[in-house]
Amino acid sequence: MLIFLLLIFLRPFICGLAFPELNLVYSAALLIFLTAYAVYIIPRRLFTADLTALEVPCVVFWSVLLISTIFSRNFSASFAELYKYISALGLFFIGASLSEKYKASVIRTVIFTGLVISLIAIHQYFFGFNHVFEYLKENKLSFPFAFEYIERKRVFLPFVTPGVLGGYLAMIIPLTLLGKNRLWVTPLLCIALLFTKSPVAFFSLFCGGVVYFCLQGRFGRKGLVILAGISLLIIAIFIWRSGAPKEYVRPAFSVVMRLSYWQESLNLIRAHPLVGVGPGNFNLQLSRYAHNSYLQILAEMGIFGLLSLIWIILRVFKFSFINLKKPIYRDRLTILLASSTVFLIHNFLDFTFFLPEVSFIWWLLLGMLII
Repeated sequence: MLIFLLLIFLRPFICGLAFPELNLVYSAALLIFLTAYAVYIIPRRLFTADLTALEVPCVVFWSVLLISTIFSRNFSASFAELYKYISALGLFFIGASLSEKYKASVIRTVIFTGLVISLIAIHQYFFGFNHVFEYLKENKLSFPFAFEYIERKRVFLPFVTPGVLGGYLAMIIPLTLLGKNRLWVTPLLCIALLFTKSPVAFFSLFCGGVVYFCLQGRFGRKGLVILAGISLLIIAIFIWRSGAPKEYVRPAFSVVMRLSYWQESLNLIRAHPLVGVGPGNFNLQLSRYAHNSYLQILAEMGIFGLLSLIWIILRVFKFSFINLKKPIYRDRLTILLASSTVFLIHNFLDFTFFLPEVSFIWWLLLGMLII
């Protein structure tokens, strides 16, 4: 179990886009662990009614993934992408097979990782931008958005963009509400999230907050104040970024670009509606991501790929809502549902589903919703 917790702790620090070689080493280590776990542990713990009901959607999802890979534009690119899905589904089943004691340990590890990343982000905000700026100048690297992050003091470490960091932190924040002894962590994560200045991340957190307060039955004055505060922050960030001197920094530019990405993605979907272009073969003129993970899944795996993924998610959520009636599980399930909702909403406007440093944590948390 200690090896698994270490792997979970390390995952967000290894950005696949920035450190491909290190990501390859980590991926190999994770796959070895998943294989050993599947052989020695899972068969003894996996036979539950809820997981048995998930067998069919998981098999369908995996079958569609394989078919899409076989008929992809570039078979080698799709085959190389399979490890992400193998690892993701492996983490999902590990999360589902864990005992209540080990689920608590995993949540503590995820929160601790989020705390460390928050401290790194806060340090970057006050002290780290000069180092990044000097590195870019010394290596004669020209990335307009990177310079914008520095000039506008939008934190992003250890990820590649403030939006990705914001999506990760927003997903972790609900977990800190599980146990009063962890509430001191919440402000630090919120401060780091604020420093990303990502309205999409705050909107996702807002949606997660709505789910949390509704399921807890505490949608009173406290819930309204918190949600109103998040709404005001979203408005303030939009106003602040709208006043930027450079057009590509303004929210309006981001909206226009996303609409362009979505239109281009829809063209790909129309051309390959059934099996898609293949995992890892999605590429637009100006971006390698659609900034809407559901459109990108549809473009890469076709309609059956997206539907089978939605099938898995809906089945998990259905069993979670049923188990909410059991007081012993209520708090944990409520918070995991809120956290999962944050991730799912964020991916309507971003692409963290395709970044293992974020999505692997979500797959694990999704599995932990299974009792």
